[in-house]
Amino acid sequence: MLKLCFFLTFLFSSYFCSSQIAKDSVVTQDTLVIKPASFQKKMEENKDKNKFNKLVYKLFFKNSSSKESSKKIIDLNRFKDFEGKIIRNIHITTLDPFGYSIADSTKKPEKFIEKAGNSLHVKTKNFTIKNYLLQKQGEMLDSLKILESERLIRSQRFTRRVVVQMETVGKDSDSVDLYVYTLDSWSIIPTVNYSNSKLGIELRDRNFMGWGHDFSNYYRQNFENGKYVFRTNYTIQNIQRTFINFNIGYHSNEENEYSKSVSLSREFYSPLTRWAGGAYVGQRAHQDSIPNTDGIVAQNFKYNLQDYWGGFSINLSKRETTLAKRLNNLVISARYFNVHYVEEPIAELDPIDFYSNEEFYLFGLGVSQKGYVQDRFIKNYDIVEDIPIGMAYGINTGFQRKYGECRYYLAGKFKYGNYFKPGYFSFGVEYGSFFTGGKTEQSAFSLKLLYYTHLKSWGQWKFRTFVSNDLILGNNRKDSRGDRLTLNENDPSGIEGFYSLDVLGTKKWLTNIQIQSYSPHQFLGFRLSPFLNSSLGLISDDKENLFKGKLYSKIGIGIMFTNDYLIFSNFTLSLAWYNSIPGQGNNIFKANAVGNRYFQLMDFDFGKPELVEYNPNIVN
Repeated sequence: MLKLCFFLTFLFSSYFCSSQIAKDSVVTQDTLVIKPASFQKKMEENKDKNKFNKLVYKLFFKNSSSKESSKKIIDLNRFKDFEGKIIRNIHITTLDPFGYSIADSTKKPEKFIEKAGNSLHVKTKNFTIKNYLLQKQGEMLDSLKILESERLIRSQRFTRRVVVQMETVGKDSDSVDLYVYTLDSWSIIPTVNYSNSKLGIELRDRNFMGWGHDFSNYYRQNFENGKYVFRTNYTIQNIQRTFINFNIGYHSNEENEYSKSVSLSREFYSPLTRWAGGAYVGQRAHQDSIPNTDGIVAQNFKYNLQDYWGGFSINLSKRETTLAKRLNNLVISARYFNVHYVEEPIAELDPIDFYSNEEFYLFGLGVSQKGYVQDRFIKNYDIVEDIPIGMAYGINTGFQRKYGECRYYLAGKFKYGNYFKPGYFSFGVEYGSFFTGGKTEQSAFSLKLLYYTHLKSWGQWKFRTFVSNDLILGNNRKDSRGDRLTLNENDPSGIEGFYSLDVLGTKKWLTNIQIQSYSPHQFLGFRLSPFLNSSLGLISDDKENLFKGKLYSKIGIGIMFTNDYLIFSNFTLSLAWYNSIPGQGNNIFKANAVGNRYFQLMDFDFGKPELVEYNPNIVN
């Protein structure tokens, strides 16, 4: 059965690629040999032959037609005169965050506060920037790799601006010098928040010692009960230019629940990446309430986790003749994870042994086609952000050893995202199920949608509307509280500020809408941008109609603070109203309950094999 699934998926992938990608009749030589100008010329000549050619031409060559020119298409012609030349030297210049400009090299800090800030700032080391370049000295210049290098550097939160420029070594020379200019962000971020008798303090440095390491510490004191929350985390990014990350962390909360872990990981950080993998070892301890007739409210849970995976990517074209084909990959991956319980609930509270040891072997086979469009005014004010576009589809399959039996698992997914006339739209649909004795168990269907409008203007003010939707449908789930959905804020698909032990189900729908403004005015370097936010959630059990259940809603207003010089994307101050939170009451107001976590961009990788996302309490 497993071999058959792999075979059918491979046939489907090959057919889909040949029918959707191979229709591109553009034929060029390798981009390392031919000048990009001829590639663009042939795209112009053939753009009307089919829909795919039109899409590629529009995305990568034609200027955006949106009313507000926030979006920028990748411009391969920037390096057309240098394509295929030998990279002789790479020069890197990093600038302090205050008073400098990449666009104007004559601009220098003049104000005392700018000079003082720069003197306290640890500038990014040259080797840190060099580690993110996908090309080395002595290689032939590849435009796409240089553009990807710019994107990777820009994605590091310690860098605010990056520009790569080139100069020919001499007349008629076959060599070129690269000049990389970066503008740092202020990387040390102290954060203080106070809400409902809780005072939290966080100190985070996302560019520790200029090495690009991320070091954060958080402490929150509850003055009502004397309890506290503590979190510390250290991440070494891109060890020795391998793009392998090391992380060690510890987190405990007011209920003495904790998690500690050590991990190594290498993601498919670029469509050009050929291998990825990771190893995770950790322990988690938490409490969970299990209703019963004996009046026991909570039980302690503690379990050890081991998680290992690896994958490799194969370009689907024998000859990478077009940009679309260079970004089109077949991904094969495998994963093993193990959950071993040190403390579990007594048998009377867990008769089906839901909280028990398990081993899982998973295999993935899929296709990923991903590119990026540069846009602005998403999470920041007028700062370039790389928006992923493309699609991914495939299957995850494997075997689980649990409940004293071996169960087969099979899941499929499809994700797609792009810019359209109304704005940016992406969606992801997944379905997965266990099989035992020819019957399905613990099935899950997930549909995620994200939409935001093109940028609108009103005078100097700018606006966008964001909409996200999550629909999760479970079928034949286990008769255990741990196998139930919630709307709680610790759930990836929950309502911020909402927490109730009584709101459970196997099906839920959540939609979020936010109208976000971007203010042209500054105060002490900060931009204060008001927003209006609303969340609507429904949840029901197996035998109930999802859309006839009680509606839980939240309406919030707030201000988003952004700062061009600082490393964080934004933070908010807000006030939210809830119609009902069972166990807490009705018509509830909460401060600092609204954020921007709902509107996370969808990625189009097909990497680590995973179960269909259902419940954060289920390890997957």
